[in-house]
Amino acid sequence: MKQTIESFRNSQSALLTALDGHDSDAIFQASRDLKKAASKLSGLKSEAIDHSLLPVMSEVEEMMQASIYRLRFLRDHSSTRLQLLSGWRDGQANIYSDSARSR
Repeated sequence: MKQTIESFRNSQSALLTALDGHDSDAIFQASRDLKKAASKLSGLKSEAIDHSLLPVMSEVEEMMQASIYRLRFLRDHSSTRLQLLSGWRDGQANIYSDSARSR
């Protein structure tokens, strides 16, 4: 049980590191590893969890929240960059000439 929880914690830590580094390949790999660790964790029965592991589980919960915040930031940042790259500002596309605006 302790090994399963530690594996989940390590996978969550790897995801945070990848998110902080904005490394898409590392994020993808860490997400896959986290999915495997979560699958193993879901098989544990809550009544069988050792109470000495509660601080570790609390730390993991904080790490999960931090990951959620980072993912939201990256999503918003990416969305803004895509809008700028596509030429959208103030609800309108930027165009190269005034004559094209009247079309």
